[in-house]
Amino acid sequence: MKNIYLTLVSILLLASCGQEPAAEMENKIKVGSVGFHIAFKVPNDSIQRMEVFLKTHQKFMRETHHVKGDVEPLVLTYAVLKAPELNNPLDPTSGETGNTLYGITEIYNGPEGAMAHMELGQQREQMFSELVALTNEYCISGILGAPVVGAMFD
Repeated sequence: MKNIYLTLVSILLLASCGQEPAAEMENKIKVGSVGFHIAFKVPNDSIQRMEVFLKTHQKFMRETHHVKGDVEPLVLTYAVLKAPELNNPLDPTSGETGNTLYGITEIYNGPEGAMAHMELGQQREQMFSELVALTNEYCISGILGAPVVGAMFD
C-alpha cells in the first residue's frame, strides 16, 4: 500500500512539474485577453501637457486597478512608452523630427476588465476629458478594446 501511495505521489509531482497554478495562469496575457493601445505624436514644445496627464493616469491606474486576484479591473499589463520620433525609425542616426512619440498599452483578462476600466476612467471627469482632448489633438493610432490574437500563452 505504501508503494502505491508513493507511486501516485511521484506521478502527481512529475505530471505537474513545470506547470503553474491555475490562478497564476489566469493572470497572464493570453489569446483572448482584451487590450488598448493608443499612440500619440506630440510636438516637443507641448510634451509637458502629456507628461502631466500620464502622471495623473498612472496614479488613477494604481489607485483603482488590481494586479492580483479576480476583482476587476484586473490589469495584466500597463505600460507607457516614450521615444523621440526619428526621421527614419530604422536608422537612429537619421536625426529627430522635433516630435515625441508616446504609447499607452493596457491589457485585461477579458472584456469585463476593459469595461470596468472605462467605467472607472469616465468617473474621473477631468482626467477623461483631458484624455479625449489629447486624443483629438495628438493621437496617431488607437486600438481600443481589441482581443489579443497572439501571446506567449493560449
